[in-house]
Amino acid sequence: MRVSRRDFLRGGALLGGALLFESTVLAPRGVRVQEAAVRISGLPPAFNGFAICHLTDIHHSPVVGLGYIESVVDEANSLAPDLFVLTGDYIDDGREYMPPVIKALSRLKARFGTLAVLGNHDHFIGMDYTEEVMEAYRVPLLQNSHILIESGKDALCIGGVRDYLEDAPDAREALSGAPKDVPRVLLSHHPDYAEFLPGNERVDLVLSGHTHGGQVRLPFSFAPVVPSGFGQKYAGGLVRNGATQVYVSRGVGVVTIPVRFNCPPEITLIRLVT
Repeated sequence: MRVSRRDFLRGGALLGGALLFESTVLAPRGVRVQEAAVRISGLPPAFNGFAICHLTDIHHSPVVGLGYIESVVDEANSLAPDLFVLTGDYIDDGREYMPPVIKALSRLKARFGTLAVLGNHDHFIGMDYTEEVMEAYRVPLLQNSHILIESGKDALCIGGVRDYLEDAPDAREALSGAPKDVPRVLLSHHPDYAEFLPGNERVDLVLSGHTHGGQVRLPFSFAPVVPSGFGQKYAGGLVRNGATQVYVSRGVGVVTIPVRFNCPPEITLIRLVT
């Protein structure tokens, strides 16, 4: 069967159009649940199997609509985790987008509630304003601080640091007073901060976002653009970094160029195991 040049070009145009539609319309909204079991040394029996649902980089904007965000919240709630954690960039830009997205996220329900930190985009509209909105919808912020989750005689420390790009993250301050024998999970919007953790401060796991997985991934999972000072290391997934581990989520939304290719948005379900 002979294929004319016109048929060849028409087929190429159709294929290109299909790829463009998939990467700009379908993929940015095709959120997936990504599960990961993370081993924690010395994890108390009461927290073996403890489920943390991690959402990050929502980027509510004209491109990332409220209907999509609400569907993500519904799917996340269906996972019935023990704890929700949010690691920032709730909006792309524009104050008017912050109250609706935080209101939607306030519907997250877990046995131990929801904890959050801020990302760099959340500072663009004024940190004071962002903090007011979070407080109005009762979404607790960890800003160089921590809480202890207790179950019987066992405990788990969840700490959170300020944004790496727009503020002054301080893990030592965040974990000050936490018992040394209690496992520690640290929330940091930007994964690069994991490279600068105090050497004598126990951090078992860092949960981050910011890099979006690169949004576009070529074959062999190579991301041409990763907004990190450490290249592909923090493009996404679980990374061993010295004495700690870092899980980097691909995030829920998109930013700059509203395209995802071979890099779907992500709801992360982390299970802590011994």
